[in-house]
Amino acid sequence: MAASNDKLNKAIGTRDCCVAGLCAAWLTRFAAVGGGFYSIYLDSADTGRKSHFIIPHAAKEVFPLGMNILVTFLNESMGYIHSTTLRWSLQYDNRLTFNSNLRLLSSSARFRSNKWYANLAFLFSIVLSYATTSLIFLGWNLALSETFETISDSIPPGQIRVSGVALIFFGIGLLGQAGLATWALKTTQVPTWSSNPLDTVLACTDETNPNQRIRRTNRCMKSVHQIKEDSHPCKPKPKQGPACTAHPEVKWVLTLLWLLVPLGGLWGGTAYTMILRGNDHGVLGNSWTFIPTFTGTISNDCSGAARCTEGTSVLNVGWKAKSGMVGNIGSIFLIAFFQSVVTLALHCAELLVNLSRDEGIFRMASTPKGTDPLYNSIIAAFSSGQTITLFVFKAAVHWLFGLSINNDFMLEVNIFYPHGRYLPYLCQPSPAPLGPLPAAFGHLQTMADLIDDWEDRMFWGHKQDGYAGLPNYAGTSARRLEMPRMNAFYGGVKNTRFSLSGSFVSGMSEEHLAASYDMQYNGGMFSSYEYEY
Repeated sequence: MAASNDKLNKAIGTRDCCVAGLCAAWLTRFAAVGGGFYSIYLDSADTGRKSHFIIPHAAKEVFPLGMNILVTFLNESMGYIHSTTLRWSLQYDNRLTFNSNLRLLSSSARFRSNKWYANLAFLFSIVLSYATTSLIFLGWNLALSETFETISDSIPPGQIRVSGVALIFFGIGLLGQAGLATWALKTTQVPTWSSNPLDTVLACTDETNPNQRIRRTNRCMKSVHQIKEDSHPCKPKPKQGPACTAHPEVKWVLTLLWLLVPLGGLWGGTAYTMILRGNDHGVLGNSWTFIPTFTGTISNDCSGAARCTEGTSVLNVGWKAKSGMVGNIGSIFLIAFFQSVVTLALHCAELLVNLSRDEGIFRMASTPKGTDPLYNSIIAAFSSGQTITLFVFKAAVHWLFGLSINNDFMLEVNIFYPHGRYLPYLCQPSPAPLGPLPAAFGHLQTMADLIDDWEDRMFWGHKQDGYAGLPNYAGTSARRLEMPRMNAFYGGVKNTRFSLSGSFVSGMSEEHLAASYDMQYNGGMFSSYEYEY
């Protein structure tokens, strides 16, 4: 499906940047697996060298943040390839409705690289890559060990051990994503790599598209919220409907995001209750510092807890890394199980940001600047506050999750109560758009209906006055247009020399055309009808 229109931005530069990120993921994967096996070799062989080093405790907690930023960058590069190929796989299936979709929860019927099992494998790989970042560098806290009465004279305070097993599984997570992204890249023909919904619509309406999307007439003021309504004329609306009523998946996304709030409270509440009820593996602390801290100072007021300190509350749940391969693998999959909920929620939040981006791009047509003919997806991502915020949140939330549950070389998997409470409050939806331009939120048919003239830089607004009972007409142009009249009806077709079905009518008078329009929509009461609201 090659789009022949010269105005189509194929965004080859965007594709090349994503391929560069994909290559970086392959290299990182080989380095991680190689480093993992080398760490295991150092710890098992009698070489005099071991895979450990000494850094301050605070640096050990912050170091995984850098790992999460790296993982997020690599995941975004491979995710863009995955989402773009999915978009055009759905178009081949004649099932593409919106420019943006939940790529891990939407599947193609024909392309195996985007079928449900490939998406499930991609999700598992993402979770695995994020879950292992907090497990690669395992610390040992002397003060916390003294609280649990687990002391080892052979390990100096502040020592960090590199988990070869976690490094290998980190490489496996990158391998799964890189392999699937490469597969999709090789097997899917992509007309444009641009994330701009205008480019997607232009490619979908191209004559060479086997599932060409046809522009429908008489719908110049119909939004995506009115997609099922007939083509009666209507007045412009000063405020459009929200995304939650435009895209069928948004309600489920918002539900999942809001569920994180009680789930986060349940997470922290359960751990805290177990500690208060005297669980033998719990420590009650009075510190709410962002980075877990342990002073080793024993407190006498335990309020029913088995032990209490001046540090952070913690619940130990088992599977220590020192127990060998089984303990390492068990801790990885235990944490990955919990982290999958966070990963899926952040992926769903991505849909909200993308819908907001799509609507913002389209609404530029109603501004004095018009649409951007030089749109670049990479530059747009780095200049978008929402996209940057989501990128930061992806790295920060996974890092925060790593603070709330992680592994200690001597003390097994620990759940920190305060950070389970911090976790849920990081994602919120965007408001409904304002202005008379009908909302589309990346809905391709709605945008195809509203755009009548394709230009490099497009402006939308009032184009033709109504006459003899015919409604006004709004559309796009290469020049700036006045905004529609809020109390006037809009509908009809751009050229009065065309009939209501869009076919050319030779010699039809304006009175005859108006009467024909009236007969179709108002039962022939041409002299006295009023449009319905």
